[in-house]
Amino acid sequence: MDELHKNLKIAIILTALVFILEFAGGIISSSLALLSDAFHVFMDVVALVLSFGALKISARPSNRNVTFGYHRFEIFAAMINGLTIIVIAFFIFYEAYGRILKPPTVNGAQVLVIASIGLAVNTWAALKLHGHHDLNIKGVYLHVIGDALASVAVIAGAVVIISTGESIVDPVLSILIGTMLLYGAFKLVFGSARILLEFAPTHVDADTLAKALVEIEGIKGAHDIHIWSICSNIHAMSAHVLVDRIHVQQTEVMISKISRMVKDRFRILHTTLQFECAECEPVEIGHEDYH
Repeated sequence: MDELHKNLKIAIILTALVFILEFAGGIISSSLALLSDAFHVFMDVVALVLSFGALKISARPSNRNVTFGYHRFEIFAAMINGLTIIVIAFFIFYEAYGRILKPPTVNGAQVLVIASIGLAVNTWAALKLHGHHDLNIKGVYLHVIGDALASVAVIAGAVVIISTGESIVDPVLSILIGTMLLYGAFKLVFGSARILLEFAPTHVDADTLAKALVEIEGIKGAHDIHIWSICSNIHAMSAHVLVDRIHVQQTEVMISKISRMVKDRFRILHTTLQFECAECEPVEIGHEDYH
């Protein structure tokens, strides 16, 4: 874990420097494609910071006021990031439209050098983050891979500009990268909204979980199942579980089986269970005299 923290810190610093370099380089070289890639890198910076923050925050103990900890901070930050990127993407489209009508002169050599530096950093980050099983880290890894592909596109565009002098390839590439930005931003916003509205995680629903529960020996049924996500990689559930007449001590064994199953099959870490006797008749409360 310490090695992962170290790699994330280095990746954040290097990626932030690439963002600054590409942003300044895009302005100096008049390359909208490089500016677009800079904002794509900015998304990576935010994703890396969120991932690093999530690892740090998850280690903090909960308290009586914040019983689930501070994991939702990640979701609020992701929502704000996604909304900001949507605005930036539409600005890129607007600028690209003007440049297609009247292409400016783009310094292809400068774009090539800066985009190559960006590709090198993204390749390093991808190698360091590859192979981790944490879903949060996997998400960041995919971000980095996407930005590496965008850098390859910008490099290819720079080569075309240097070879042919056709600068129109630059705004066309910026539209492509802007579309990637928009796709990623909408996924971020809708994914964050699902968590804030406490939808069930996309990989499981109540019916699927109910069927899995009755496969466990001793469980006759389940109802009032609720599944939600605390953050992107921490899921929770509560359920009423129907069982035969069992001693209270046996519920501990049942809880252990259920917790292990939902963790292994559905990545659910927090479980709240209420056991009900499937054979018991409901007790009716009458007007009895207790004198």
